[in-house]
Amino acid sequence: MKKVTTKGMLLLILLFLAGIVQFTQAQEIVLKTQLETNPAKSALFKLKINAPKGSTYNIDYGDGTEAITKKGNGYNEYTDHHFADMAKVKEHEVRIWGANFTEFMVISNQKVTEINLTDCTELINFSCANSKLKKLDLSKCEKLKKVICNANEIEKLLIPNNVTWLDFKLNRLALADFPKKNGMYTYGPMRPAYLSADKINGLTVDLTDFLKYNETTSTFQWYRYNGKGNDADPAMLIDPQTYKEKNGVFTFSQSFEKEIYCVVANTELPRLNNINDHYGIMPIKLNGKPKELEQVHAAFVTDKFTTDGLPFELTLSALKDNSPCNINWGDGVIDELVLNKEAKVVKHNFIDAKVDKQHLVQIECVDIDLVKLPEVCGLIRFEACNADSPVKRLVLDNNRIATLDLTYFKQCEEISANGCYANEIKLPVTATLRKLSLNGNNITQIALSGYKKMEELSLERNKLTEIDLRQLNNLTKVNIEYNKISNLKLNGDYAKLSEMKCGHNAIPMYMLPEKKNMTVYMYAPQESYDIPEALINGYTVDLSRFNNLKGVTGNPQPTTYMWLTTDNTSTPIIKALHYDEKDGIFTFKLPETTKMYCSMQTSAFPDLALEAQNYHTKPITMKAVTNNIGNIEDNKAGIRICQLANAVTVSAKSDTTIHIYNMQGKHIASRSIKANEFVTIPLPEGIYIAKVQGMKYMKFIVS
Repeated sequence: MKKVTTKGMLLLILLFLAGIVQFTQAQEIVLKTQLETNPAKSALFKLKINAPKGSTYNIDYGDGTEAITKKGNGYNEYTDHHFADMAKVKEHEVRIWGANFTEFMVISNQKVTEINLTDCTELINFSCANSKLKKLDLSKCEKLKKVICNANEIEKLLIPNNVTWLDFKLNRLALADFPKKNGMYTYGPMRPAYLSADKINGLTVDLTDFLKYNETTSTFQWYRYNGKGNDADPAMLIDPQTYKEKNGVFTFSQSFEKEIYCVVANTELPRLNNINDHYGIMPIKLNGKPKELEQVHAAFVTDKFTTDGLPFELTLSALKDNSPCNINWGDGVIDELVLNKEAKVVKHNFIDAKVDKQHLVQIECVDIDLVKLPEVCGLIRFEACNADSPVKRLVLDNNRIATLDLTYFKQCEEISANGCYANEIKLPVTATLRKLSLNGNNITQIALSGYKKMEELSLERNKLTEIDLRQLNNLTKVNIEYNKISNLKLNGDYAKLSEMKCGHNAIPMYMLPEKKNMTVYMYAPQESYDIPEALINGYTVDLSRFNNLKGVTGNPQPTTYMWLTTDNTSTPIIKALHYDEKDGIFTFKLPETTKMYCSMQTSAFPDLALEAQNYHTKPITMKAVTNNIGNIEDNKAGIRICQLANAVTVSAKSDTTIHIYNMQGKHIASRSIKANEFVTIPLPEGIYIAKVQGMKYMKFIVS
């Protein structure tokens, strides 16, 4: 080995300047290493070099020692070195130059961080494995055949097309930077690549460098980073609904608290993945703000808990085909879709679904027609929009909610909120509402006078006690069955009304509408009529308003009244004997205070005359007349005699028999009386004597 002296170098330079010596172009290899050498531990920097026989080359280890000169012998020669300034300098630049090298190898694990080759046109074999290279450019080595550079950190690899043996696995190359295959080709497993900052813009990530290999398109899966490497943990998989992909560019609809990474697969390269370090990109942090809808035309809050098998199903349609629609699901996912006139079911599984977790769902579509929420969807409330809601049809049946505020839907034409058990429903102030169905709720009152275009109204099974439809002249169908309605107000002109269902209420029969043009009219049964106190005056009861009803006949019909006692409905209270009646006004003359009710039947409403749903009043208590004749002396049987018109009524507290005589002693009548009952004995005017066995006589007058 021969040292190159400074004087010798100066002499060569002077001869070159004088034109006596000409320098030929020489190969040079410059590298940097962070290897810490230690002779005691046999830790030395090692190279393997093959230079042509008879050639001379130099090595400068960059540690302050003089460069050494070596002679080539045509075969591989190993060199090793301990850096003299190791205690002070941790990185050294090593230069090798002077010969047409045919093979150059940095022995494995030498911690080489950079390597540059200049004019190495004769190099055939190159190796630098298990180091720290980030870039390797061998493109000018025109005779290169074999390259081994596995287990580095290479992000950019350039080699000539004539390489037939290539091992570059365990580096960090994007698919676009994979060298061309030309013979032996060892690429996998490949470490995930570092994505440059210019590939990340807010919530957009550019992975076009990973999109294809040999025209075969890759597949992508995104994961939340768990600190354990790119292990593709299924529990950390990010729902594809949270991002949109177009030609390898991903746009996320939300940011993430922690880093995320992407696993890339390509069927042309089946051995890309390492077990716990899948190929793709290293974890990155998204810092952009979630995308927001420019306009919100409908919005609601739900606490529906979804799973893959039980998604949230939203049914939508538009007023015209090909209408753009965006849905912000409130979990970072924004769906972009197209709506048509035909209803479409949109399904979504909330990616952050938890029990009781609420999501604000917003819909953007200027031509939105139908919004139909699924049954039992956990509806909490509707929210205000930043634009007028154009929704025309709203359906939210069978969603339990105490208070339902629909005031935001001011252009709505049809609303259906059946089976919601709502105690209060706030309707929009609008003139467009044509159909309203609120069956199966708990509402006790509703104001409808402003909805003059209303055509169909259904309020079945609520708790309404009155309803005013006088301003709704366009009604064609009404269903108010199964309420507690006792006051129905309907405009006299309801010629358009073709269907009326008002049974199972407490609507007085006289208040029921006439059938007119109805093809469907269901008015029975009705609860018994509670006679107002104002219609009871002493012994008089006024039921005249039930006379001459038209009902289903179109002509006034008479009403038949029958008064019955509540304790014995088979025993009628007899007209003329117990009461007088004129035009539905009754004057009673009962001998005893009586609890009774009136059954009313008329051809105007025949269904109310059926046995199962016979129409009648609620019981009233009528006092006995006050003109008692007197009591028989020694009246142990508790006999009482009351005079009626052309008759007397006799009652007793125990079984007995009474005999009636005229003043001439002629026997007129005898009656047996059971305990606590009474009998009525018709008598012409005159003076009579009543006798009960074992008791004294009593005289009375019938006038």
